Amino acid sequence: MTGFLYVAAGGAVGALLRYGAGLAAVRLAPNAPGLYATFSVNILGSALMGAVMAWLVSRDQSGSTDALYLLLAVGLLGGFTTFSAFSLELAHMLRDGATVKAVIYAGASVIGGLLAFLAMFWAAERVVA
Repeated sequence: MTGFLYVAAGGAVGALLRYGAGLAAVRLAPNAPGLYATFSVNILGSALMGAVMAWLVSRDQSGSTDALYLLLAVGLLGGFTTFSAFSLELAHMLRDGATVKAVIYAGASVIGGLLAFLAMFWAAERVVA
């Protein structure tokens, strides 16, 4: 039961941060706020996941039941990143016939997220070692 509380607490904070990113995107990019907010949050979230996982691995607390893993990785970053919104935006692009835009967006998001994760994991591993 305690694990659920860690995930819920982290998820609440992550969702609030995601909402704040959406509000910021509306101010910074009024023509396509959802697209920029989702892309930015997913890349930042991937980078942060890399740092968090490197830190947790260094502490030997990266298991699926460890409190910090549940709070930070599953809850906070799970609530912060927006894969479902990403999927919805891709579906809208495809429905509207913007296939090239959808492929570029999907590729940049997935590859960018993976590269951000790997770069931050590598950097954080050297800091915590």
